[in-house]
Amino acid sequence: MEKIDGKGMVDDNGVFLYPNDSELSSEDLQAFIEYNQSHSTQYLKNMQMYKGHYDIESEPAKPLNKPDNRISVNYAKYLVNVFNGFFAGVPPQISLKDEQQNDKLQQFNTLNSVPDKISDIAKLCSIYGRAYIFLYCAEDKTVRVAISNPTNSFIVYDDSVAHTPLYFVHYGKDKDDNITGQVYSANRIITFDSNFKFVTDDPTLFDEVPAVEFMENDERTPLYDNSTISLMNGINKALSQKANDSDAIADAYLFFKGGDLDDKVLETMSDSRVIAIDSDSADAKFLERPNGDGTQENLLDRLTRSLFQTTMVTNLDDINNSGNDQSGYSIELKMQGMRSLAAIKERKFIISLRSVYRIAFKVLNLKKNILKRAKDALTGTVDDPVTQLVFNFTRNLPKNIELEANVAKNLEGIVSKQTQLKALSSLVDNPQEEIERIAKEEAEKVNNAVKANPANYDFEGVADEEKQKQ
Repeated sequence: MEKIDGKGMVDDNGVFLYPNDSELSSEDLQAFIEYNQSHSTQYLKNMQMYKGHYDIESEPAKPLNKPDNRISVNYAKYLVNVFNGFFAGVPPQISLKDEQQNDKLQQFNTLNSVPDKISDIAKLCSIYGRAYIFLYCAEDKTVRVAISNPTNSFIVYDDSVAHTPLYFVHYGKDKDDNITGQVYSANRIITFDSNFKFVTDDPTLFDEVPAVEFMENDERTPLYDNSTISLMNGINKALSQKANDSDAIADAYLFFKGGDLDDKVLETMSDSRVIAIDSDSADAKFLERPNGDGTQENLLDRLTRSLFQTTMVTNLDDINNSGNDQSGYSIELKMQGMRSLAAIKERKFIISLRSVYRIAFKVLNLKKNILKRAKDALTGTVDDPVTQLVFNFTRNLPKNIELEANVAKNLEGIVSKQTQLKALSSLVDNPQEEIERIAKEEAEKVNNAVKANPANYDFEGVADEEKQKQ
C-alpha cells in the first residue's frame, strides 16, 4: 500500500483508494491525477510497442560507417491480436431468459455495438492491463457506452473490503495544455478547471458511479510486461545484428599486398574497400569476419520460445510447422496455456459486464412491475434481471468437422441426444433447439407419408386404442 499526498492511497495492484466518509477535495484530486500521469509512461510505451516502435530505434549509431540495421518484429501486436482473437474473436452471446426483457437487452446491445466494444476493450486490457467502460445519456435520452483508457481516466474506490467505486475521473488537456476534466460520482457530474477547482456540479440519471473497470487479471498487468519486453528487444537486437553481419560480408574489403602505392591509391582505398600495403611479395584476398550464423540462429530460437512461454500465448507457426502431428489432442496441449489465460480473463469480464448491465438496467427500467415484484417477494423469487444474465464466450478455434462427426457418431446409444449433439460444436450452436428441429422434421415426414398414402394407416384402430385408454 502506497500513500498519495492527502487522503488518497494506492494498493499493490495500482487501485486508487479513498476514505468512504470523506468528500473528494481538489487537492486529493490533483494528487490522484499527478500519480496517474506519472504511471502513464508505461501505458504509452506499451501502446507504442503495439504500433511497432521499439528500443532498437533509439540505439546509438554505429561508428566508422559500420552497417547499422534497425529491424523490429512487432511481436507485441502479434501476441495481443492472436490472444484476443482467440478470446473474443467470436462475438460472445449475452441474453436473458425472459423474452420481453431479452428484447430490451438486445436493443441495448445493438445500439451500443456491445460485441465490438468487448473486442476493443479486451485488446486494450492486454496492452494496458486495464480499461474502463463509461456509461452516459445521449441527446436522444438513450443510454450509451464508451471505452476510456487508463492514460487519462481512473476509478477511485472506497477503502473498505468491498472496494465500492466512489468516483470516476476523466481528464484531458485544453488549448493551453492545461489539465481539465470531470469527476463522476453517484448522481453527480463535477467539472474541474486547470487549477483542479470544482466549477460545476450537475445531477445525472445514474444512481451510482457510471463507469466499470475491466482488467486482464487480478494484478492489472498487461499481456507483455517488462520481462517480456526485454525478450522482444533482444530478438530485435539479434535480428539487426544478423542483418549487419550480412551487410559486412557483402562489403568485405579486398586485401592487396605488394605493388606501388601512390597518393591517389591511398586516398581512394576506403571508398573502394581496398586495403593495400607495400610488400616484396604479392598477394590478394578478401577479409571476412567470423561467421556466427549458427550461434545467432540458436539465440533467436531460444528468445522466441521464451517469449511465447512467458506470455503463455500459442505460437501459431509452431502448430503449422509441427509436421504430421496435427491431432486434436496435440493442438489442445499447445493451446492449454492460452486457454487458461482466456478462462481467467473471461471470469473478470463477466463480473465487469454484469456491473455495466446493472447500471444500464436501472436507467432502462428493466424491472418487473410492482405487483409482480410483490408476488416475487412472497415466493422468494429473485427480482433483479442482472442475476438472470447468461454469458456465452466461445473460443475462436479452427474446427475439425470430420473428427467431431466421428465422435458424435460413436456416442450414439451411449449418451443422451443432447450430449451427443454437443460434440458437433462447429455445426450445432444450441443442442436443444436442434433436437426440437429434428423432432419437427420427423413429424413432418410422418404427416407427408400419411397424406400421400392414407390407406396404409389404420386410423380406426388408433381411435379405438385411444378410447380404451380413456
